[in-house]
Amino acid sequence: MKFAKIGVATLALLGAGIAPVTLTATPADAASCSGRLLYPTIAIKKGNTTYGVLKLYYNSSTGKNCARVDRTVDYGTRKGMILSLYACGKGWSVNKCHRDFYDVGQDSGQFAKYAGPVTVNGRDRCLQVQANVQARNNSWAFYNSPLFHCD
Repeated sequence: MKFAKIGVATLALLGAGIAPVTLTATPADAASCSGRLLYPTIAIKKGNTTYGVLKLYYNSSTGKNCARVDRTVDYGTRKGMILSLYACGKGWSVNKCHRDFYDVGQDSGQFAKYAGPVTVNGRDRCLQVQANVQARNNSWAFYNSPLFHCD
């Protein structure tokens, strides 16, 4: 079972005004996300290099959204990864979502293959996701989404 680690992520989260949360993934979640893929995979890039891909799912029977980031460069090498999925109110800004979210799923640490999956109750909520993957030179590739899936 993977545990969200606060160490490396603390500065990134505090810099964004987010209090770190320690969460655990259940054994069923550790395998994969259920539901339908919402979008084609989203590249997490630094420059022209894709360091990871983000996959977002929605399960209409449970109302749960799920996210996972798969490492694409240095696959199998433990490097930093941070994944945060927020469920927010309709019409909110991304900044308000980070302060007043209804539900958050987070996973961070040194992972060789993927971060997540993380789940939130997304029924009748907007979502926002942040994904960070440590690059070869120990810099970071970032993806910060706008609010989406608001219907």
